Amino acid sequence: MDEDRVDLWDVTLRVRREGAGPPVLLLHGHAGTLDAWDELAALLAAAHTVVRPDLRGYGGSIRETGEPWPRLVHEMALDSLALMHSLGHDSFAAVGRDLGAHVAARLALEHPTKVTHLVVIDAVPLPPPTCPTLSLWSGGAPYTGSLLDFLSPGRT
Repeated sequence: MDEDRVDLWDVTLRVRREGAGPPVLLLHGHAGTLDAWDELAALLAAAHTVVRPDLRGYGGSIRETGEPWPRLVHEMALDSLALMHSLGHDSFAAVGRDLGAHVAARLALEHPTKVTHLVVIDAVPLPPPTCPTLSLWSGGAPYTGSLLDFLSPGRT
């Protein structure tokens, strides 16, 4: 597992990367950090490259923002896209919970050719993106088995 700080335009993100295989971006919820994904990341890393940042303004990421909520989600989606691009991932699965689910959904809506799979966990439903697959879970764990099946190679 590697932990870095990645400088983007006006934000520095704390990022953990682990595993090898198709890339999966994990986005944490409000008041959380990338540590919220420790258990799931370990499971996914067996077959995927797992990338999990602290969203801007959370955890070890640096950038205070006074932006209103809709604009902040858009900025976080752009941060996520720039992060994945900087790490060499042209397309990837996006998994988000709570606030991270809104960021992942926004990312898929605004950049449908970049998001191969979208998983939204514990968030108010949003308009569906135009990416090939969409799954919605609610109620929290246990969703790990379903998520692993959903992200398995060959599924679209």
